[in-house]
Amino acid sequence: MKPKLILCLALVLSGGLFSTGCRGIGTQQFTAFAPAQSHEMETSSRIVLDVACRQQMAMADYNLWENLSIGAPIPKHWKYDMTLQVERVVKGEFDEKTLEFHWLSEPTQEQYVSLGISRPANFGFTNGTPLQIGFDGRSGKQLKNLKIMIRP
Repeated sequence: MKPKLILCLALVLSGGLFSTGCRGIGTQQFTAFAPAQSHEMETSSRIVLDVACRQQMAMADYNLWENLSIGAPIPKHWKYDMTLQVERVVKGEFDEKTLEFHWLSEPTQEQYVSLGISRPANFGFTNGTPLQIGFDGRSGKQLKNLKIMIRP
């Protein structure tokens, strides 16, 4: 009886994955703040850093249906691996000189508006941009409650 239950559960999960796709699985999500909200970001984060972004790699963030497409569609979403150079600790304790992001999700249209930038024609929305980030801690390679703001 248990093997049938396991098989049934596997089929349900794989069917759900097929219908909804893989987009966003494992990506680092974040909340975007406008520069006018810097005080709110600082008070809502345990650690706040001034950083300079250096993009390392961009990868298409396809859903499963797009991955299976024969025509290799033009990606609609991106995710980024990048290194942040820590310039200053604004709040909390942070001893490292760099911070690695693995699969940072591309901002949504609303996040682009909050950040005060337009969607770029090519990938690389943060390459070289001075940022302020806030977070509450780490869980593996993910930052808890990540917040991003472009420094004025």
